[in-house]
Amino acid sequence: MLVDQPWQPDINWETPAGRALRDLARALPRDQPIHITVFGSAPLQLGIDAGFLSADVDVFSQHDLRPAIERAGLGKGQREIYIDQTSEFIFSAGASWRERAFSVTQDTVTFVFPHPIDILVSKIKRLDAKDLNAFRLVHERTGHPTPDELKYALQRHVDLFRPNFDEENSGDPIANTQTVWREIYQQTIDVRGEIIAPALRERCHAYGVNLPALKDELPD
Repeated sequence: MLVDQPWQPDINWETPAGRALRDLARALPRDQPIHITVFGSAPLQLGIDAGFLSADVDVFSQHDLRPAIERAGLGKGQREIYIDQTSEFIFSAGASWRERAFSVTQDTVTFVFPHPIDILVSKIKRLDAKDLNAFRLVHERTGHPTPDELKYALQRHVDLFRPNFDEENSGDPIANTQTVWREIYQQTIDVRGEIIAPALRERCHAYGVNLPALKDELPD
């Protein structure tokens, strides 16, 4: 599993999440193409370990799937493994995550599965016990991400480490990153020195922030 290349999993549709998604596809209208992105823990169950269970299958789409979800009995309280449609911004991954995602089409429905590295990065801000187990699962089963790979992935999404809005009640991504390094790699990490500062230097270089002003380069 190369973390900088598109994901190419063998999707196991016989998992609980797989069966729920197939039932959803059958319940959707066939008169137009529909794209559904599956995020959270479900792609790890579908593509890495069928035993990695979660009660809900998180999805987002430009279409309102809720009527079909209810009609197929796939909503919360209707089924043990239920489908939860949320807004796209809930998936807190780097802007380039679509470049690495895997897509598969069934009839008129295209399912998009983000790369595990982007799923893991999206879990850093909250990092509850289930999220940390996701890191363990991916690392134990694939050997990835290595510390350097995860550093690079977090540098791609360095804005994750910006202070929260006053209205937010979320976790501490710096402390959570340190927890991942301690629990997964048995190492320590200087998040500001090894992730944030290099990413910001690269950004400044790309924007030309530290370069001489153009007017200073021109003759009088």
